Amino acid sequence: MQGPVTRIYKLSLQVAFNLAIVVLVLGMFVGVWRVLANLGRTLGPGTTPQAFQTLITDALTLLVVIELVRTFVDYFEWERVRIHVLLDAGAIFLLRELIIKIYAHEYQGLDAFWWTGAILLLMLARTLAVRWPPPDHPGEGKAHRHG
Repeated sequence: MQGPVTRIYKLSLQVAFNLAIVVLVLGMFVGVWRVLANLGRTLGPGTTPQAFQTLITDALTLLVVIELVRTFVDYFEWERVRIHVLLDAGAIFLLRELIIKIYAHEYQGLDAFWWTGAILLLMLARTLAVRWPPPDHPGEGKAHRHG
Protein backbone atom coordinates (compact mmCIF):
# COMPACT_ATOMS: atom_id res chain seq x y z
CA MET A 1 0.00 0.00 0.00
CA GLN A 2 2.86 2.36 0.74
CA GLY A 3 4.25 2.24 -2.84
CA PRO A 4 1.18 3.75 -4.56
CA VAL A 5 0.72 6.31 -1.78
CA THR A 6 4.36 7.35 -2.06
CA ARG A 7 4.03 7.70 -5.84
CA ILE A 8 0.90 9.84 -5.41
CA TYR A 9 2.72 11.97 -2.85
CA LYS A 10 5.74 12.48 -5.14
CA LEU A 11 3.52 13.29 -8.12
CA SER A 12 1.50 15.76 -6.03
CA LEU A 13 4.69 17.37 -4.82
CA GLN A 14 5.96 17.73 -8.38
CA VAL A 15 2.68 19.29 -9.52
CA ALA A 16 2.65 21.71 -6.59
CA PHE A 17 6.26 22.75 -7.12
CA ASN A 18 5.73 23.12 -10.87
CA LEU A 19 2.76 25.40 -10.24
CA ALA A 20 4.78 27.39 -7.71
CA ILE A 21 7.61 27.80 -10.21
CA VAL A 22 5.18 28.95 -12.92
CA VAL A 23 3.67 31.51 -10.53
CA LEU A 24 7.13 32.73 -9.45
CA VAL A 25 8.35 32.99 -13.06
CA LEU A 26 5.24 35.00 -13.94
CA GLY A 27 5.96 37.17 -10.91
CA MET A 28 9.52 37.58 -12.16
CA PHE A 29 8.28 38.85 -15.53
CA VAL A 30 5.87 41.22 -13.80
CA GLY A 31 8.78 42.42 -11.68
CA VAL A 32 10.92 43.05 -14.75
CA TRP A 33 8.03 44.93 -16.35
CA ARG A 34 7.62 47.08 -13.22
CA VAL A 35 11.32 47.88 -13.11
CA LEU A 36 11.29 48.89 -16.78
CA ALA A 37 8.11 50.96 -16.33
CA ASN A 38 9.53 52.72 -13.28
CA LEU A 39 12.81 53.31 -15.08
CA GLY A 40 10.99 55.58 -17.52
CA ARG A 41 9.51 57.58 -14.65
CA THR A 42 12.85 57.73 -12.86
CA LEU A 43 14.84 58.97 -15.86
CA GLY A 44 12.15 61.34 -17.12
CA PRO A 45 11.83 65.03 -16.37
CA GLY A 46 10.68 65.99 -12.90
CA THR A 47 12.04 62.86 -11.26
CA THR A 48 11.10 62.58 -7.61
CA PRO A 49 13.00 60.73 -4.90
CA GLN A 50 9.89 58.55 -4.50
CA ALA A 51 10.20 57.35 -8.13
CA PHE A 52 13.81 56.35 -7.53
CA GLN A 53 12.90 54.61 -4.27
CA THR A 54 10.16 52.66 -6.07
CA LEU A 55 12.63 51.60 -8.76
CA ILE A 56 15.13 50.37 -6.15
CA THR A 57 12.43 48.55 -4.18
CA ASP A 58 11.12 46.80 -7.30
CA ALA A 59 14.62 45.81 -8.45
CA LEU A 60 15.50 44.39 -5.03
CA THR A 61 12.18 42.54 -4.85
CA LEU A 62 13.00 41.00 -8.22
CA LEU A 63 16.25 39.65 -6.76
CA VAL A 64 14.31 38.01 -3.92
CA VAL A 65 11.92 36.37 -6.41
CA ILE A 66 14.87 35.13 -8.48
CA GLU A 67 16.35 33.51 -5.37
CA LEU A 68 13.01 31.86 -4.57
CA VAL A 69 12.79 30.45 -8.11
CA ARG A 70 16.35 29.19 -7.67
CA THR A 71 15.32 27.46 -4.44
CA PHE A 72 12.42 25.67 -6.14
CA VAL A 73 14.48 24.64 -9.18
CA ASP A 74 17.27 23.47 -6.88
CA TYR A 75 14.74 21.28 -5.06
CA PHE A 76 13.98 19.40 -8.29
CA GLU A 77 17.65 18.85 -9.01
CA TRP A 78 18.59 17.58 -5.54
CA GLU A 79 15.17 16.33 -4.34
CA ARG A 80 15.65 18.29 -1.14
CA VAL A 81 15.92 21.88 -0.06
CA ARG A 82 19.58 22.69 0.43
CA ILE A 83 20.10 24.97 3.40
CA HIS A 84 22.69 27.22 1.76
CA VAL A 85 20.26 28.07 -1.05
CA LEU A 86 17.61 29.06 1.52
CA LEU A 87 20.19 31.08 3.43
CA ASP A 88 21.06 32.91 0.19
CA ALA A 89 17.40 33.81 -0.29
CA GLY A 90 17.11 34.91 3.34
CA ALA A 91 20.21 37.09 3.09
CA ILE A 92 18.97 38.70 -0.13
CA PHE A 93 15.62 39.41 1.55
CA LEU A 94 17.31 40.97 4.60
CA LEU A 95 19.61 43.02 2.39
CA ARG A 96 16.56 44.24 0.48
CA GLU A 97 14.86 45.32 3.69
CA LEU A 98 18.00 47.00 5.03
CA ILE A 99 18.64 48.95 1.82
CA ILE A 100 15.00 50.06 1.63
CA LYS A 101 15.04 51.20 5.26
CA ILE A 102 18.33 53.04 4.85
CA TYR A 103 17.19 54.75 1.66
CA ALA A 104 13.87 55.78 3.24
CA HIS A 105 15.65 56.95 6.43
CA GLU A 106 13.39 54.64 8.48
CA TYR A 107 16.03 53.24 10.82
CA GLN A 108 16.67 54.47 14.33
CA GLY A 109 19.55 53.97 16.69
CA LEU A 110 20.97 50.49 16.38
CA ASP A 111 18.49 49.22 13.76
CA ALA A 112 21.06 49.18 10.94
CA PHE A 113 23.51 47.43 13.27
CA TRP A 114 21.00 44.65 14.10
CA TRP A 115 19.99 44.19 10.45
CA THR A 116 23.64 43.97 9.43
CA GLY A 117 24.31 41.50 12.25
CA ALA A 118 21.45 39.29 11.07
CA ILE A 119 22.81 39.34 7.52
CA LEU A 120 26.30 38.45 8.76
CA LEU A 121 24.88 35.55 10.80
CA LEU A 122 23.08 34.24 7.73
CA MET A 123 26.28 34.47 5.72
CA LEU A 124 28.21 32.67 8.46
CA ALA A 125 25.57 29.94 8.53
CA ARG A 126 25.75 29.72 4.72
CA THR A 127 29.53 29.36 4.84
CA LEU A 128 29.23 26.58 7.43
CA ALA A 129 26.51 24.84 5.39
CA VAL A 130 28.70 24.85 2.28
CA ARG A 131 31.81 23.82 4.20
CA TRP A 132 30.07 20.93 6.01
CA PRO A 133 27.05 19.86 3.94
CA PRO A 134 24.75 17.13 5.22
CA PRO A 135 24.98 13.63 3.71
CA ASP A 136 23.25 13.11 0.37
CA HIS A 137 21.07 10.42 1.95
CA PRO A 138 20.30 9.72 5.60
CA GLY A 139 22.81 7.39 7.13
CA GLU A 140 25.67 8.28 4.77
CA GLY A 141 28.83 9.33 6.49
CA LYS A 142 30.48 11.35 3.77
CA ALA A 143 28.74 13.99 1.66
CA HIS A 144 29.55 15.44 -1.73
CA ARG A 145 30.67 19.03 -1.56
CA HIS A 146 28.44 21.25 -3.68
CA GLY A 147 28.61 25.04 -3.51
